[in-house]
Amino acid sequence: MDLDKLGRITGGIGLLLASMLAAPFALAQQVEEGPQVAPQDTILSRISLLEARIDSLASELGSLKVAVAEAGIAPLPGQDELEAAPQDELEALRAAARRAVQEGGAPAEEPGEAAKSRTSSLQLLNPEISVTGDFVGAATAPGEGNGNVSAIPREFEFSFQAVIDPFARTKIFFTREEEVPIAGLTPEQEEPEGGGQFEIEEGYVDWVALPAGMSVKLGQFRQELGLYNRWHTHALLEVDRPLATVEFVGEEGLIQAGASLALPIFQTGPATHSAWFEITSGTNEVLFADGNDPSYLGRVQSFFDLGPSSYIQIGADGVWGRNDEEDLTSRLYSVDLSYRWTPPGAALYRDLILKGEWYWAHQGFGGEALDGTGGYAQALYKFTRRWEAGVRADYVKRFDPRPKVFQLVPSVTWWQSEWLRLRLQGNIVKNEGAPTDFTLLLQAMWSVGPHRHEAY
Repeated sequence: MDLDKLGRITGGIGLLLASMLAAPFALAQQVEEGPQVAPQDTILSRISLLEARIDSLASELGSLKVAVAEAGIAPLPGQDELEAAPQDELEALRAAARRAVQEGGAPAEEPGEAAKSRTSSLQLLNPEISVTGDFVGAATAPGEGNGNVSAIPREFEFSFQAVIDPFARTKIFFTREEEVPIAGLTPEQEEPEGGGQFEIEEGYVDWVALPAGMSVKLGQFRQELGLYNRWHTHALLEVDRPLATVEFVGEEGLIQAGASLALPIFQTGPATHSAWFEITSGTNEVLFADGNDPSYLGRVQSFFDLGPSSYIQIGADGVWGRNDEEDLTSRLYSVDLSYRWTPPGAALYRDLILKGEWYWAHQGFGGEALDGTGGYAQALYKFTRRWEAGVRADYVKRFDPRPKVFQLVPSVTWWQSEWLRLRLQGNIVKNEGAPTDFTLLLQAMWSVGPHRHEAY
C-alpha cells in the first residue's frame, strides 16, 4: 500500500476517534439541559438521532479496521482501550438519559450549585447601594476685612436604587450637606450653616412603562427646572451652583413632594421634543416661604442632533404657586440652551460643553411686588482623558434692594479614576459698589457603588 493511502487511513481513524470521544460530552449536555428547555418527546428524538449517528460512525470504523488489516498495519498501542472507553461511557450515558426522561426531570444538581443559585436569587432582592463623599477646603480673601481658611465635609450621600418590577423602579437618597463659605456671598457676620442629620433628599417611585411612552413619578424629588436642578450637588460641573438658581430657589435647589408626569416624546423634522408637568406641595423656603399649598411646574424641551459628534438642546419652564398664610404669590420662568461636542473616535479625550440659562422671578406679598432676574453662561472643555477646565460667568439682580452681583468661576478638574476626582476652583465675586472678593476652593469627591457621581 502506498504512503498516501496509509496516511488517509490513519487520518480517518483519528477523526473517527475524536468524533466518538466528543459524542458523549454532547449527549451529556443534552441530557442535562433537555428537561429544562424541551419536552420529553424532543429529548427522545435527539437521543435517537445521536444513536443513529454513533452507529454510522461505528460502521465506518469497522470499514477502516478492515482496510488497516488488509494493509498489514499493526494496531496503535492502547488503541483497543481508546475504542472501548467511549463505548462504555456511551452506554452509561444512554442509560442515564433514559432514566431522566422516564422520571420526567433533569439529573439532580450538585449541592454547591443549588446553594449558589439560591444565594444569587436572594442578592437580587437587595437594592443597589452607592455612597458618595464630597470634601472642600476653602480660603477666603474678602476685599474688606480678614480672610479665613476652613475645611468643610460638604456632602455625604447614601443612594438606594432598585427595579421594583418590570413596570416601576425606585430611588432613595439620604444626604447630609453643609454650606461652603464664599467671600462676597456669605456675610462675614454669619457663619455658614453646619450640616445636621441625614435627611431624605429624594425618595420616589417611578412608573416607566406606561402607555404611549409616558412615565409617572410619585414622592419627593428634584423637579424638572432648568439644566441643573435635577443634578445632585456632588455631580455639578463646579463646586457651587449658579448664583441665579441659589437666589431664586435656594442652596439645595427646588426639591418638593408630589407627582411628576412625563408626557410622550414626539418628533417634528430633525427635532425631538419632551414635556413634563408636575404638581407638588409648595414647601420651598425661597419661592413659597415654607408654605404647603399646591405649586405647579411645566417644562418643554427640544433636542436637535447636529451630526455624529454634536447636538443642541433648548428648554423653557415655569413654576407657579401660592402661600395663602403669607398672602404670597410666586412665579419663576426660565429658558436654557445647551450645546455639546464629542468626537466619536476620541470621546474619552475630547469633550466640549456649553450651557446657559436665564431666569425671571416675581413675588407678590399682598400689595407689594418684588422682581428679580439673572442667569449664567458656562463652558467646560476636556483636553485629555483625565483633565478638564471650565469657566462660568454669573449675574443676578436679587428680589430685595441688595446690589447686583457678578461672579466669575474658573476651575480645573483632574480625574484620578472614575471613582475619585479633585477640583481646584476660584470664585471672583463683585458686588455692585463694593471691592472684589476672592475665594479659592479645593474639592475632593469620591464614590463607591454602581452609581458613581450620578447627576440625577
